[in-house]
Amino acid sequence: MRVRIVRVLAVVAVAAGCSPGPMTKPGHASGPMNSPVPTSSDASSGSVETTRRRLFGTWELVALEAAPAAGGARAQITASGTLVYDEFGNLTIDAHTTDPDAPVAAREASILRFSGRAVIDVPRSELRMMALTGNVDPNEVLSPERRRRFVVTDDTLTLSSVDDGGEVTAISTWHRRK
Repeated sequence: MRVRIVRVLAVVAVAAGCSPGPMTKPGHASGPMNSPVPTSSDASSGSVETTRRRLFGTWELVALEAAPAAGGARAQITASGTLVYDEFGNLTIDAHTTDPDAPVAAREASILRFSGRAVIDVPRSELRMMALTGNVDPNEVLSPERRRRFVVTDDTLTLSSVDDGGEVTAISTWHRRK
């Protein structure tokens, strides 16, 4: 009986040792897995990480312009706010205004707040918010769900909210907090 058990274990061990391996050799990554990869042949498409580094930090709202809901010229809005872009691509905006010319969404809440992951399209200089949380009506001029065109320099970030028709509905200008 004991010999039979030893034989069965030997057969199982040999069978396990002879099981087939991978059909092809495992490949080797050419770099870290979290490195951005260009999505087109455009040279600027590979600069996602550079853009993320330029956006990284805390920004103070210094100017806000918004178009009335019924159309018309954009008006200067007196407002204050903070924008934070973290190392993981998350963007949070907190803003406040009591300006009577401000869009309804900005006046309805004591503080306008939304956050989510900012997906950057470098060739178009646009970002779109994903996985949103916040208290802004998506139908409003300042909707976080709208595309935003961005221009970033060392100390200034300009975000232009764009509606589905391509019209700029709001422009916010931010200075980097030192």
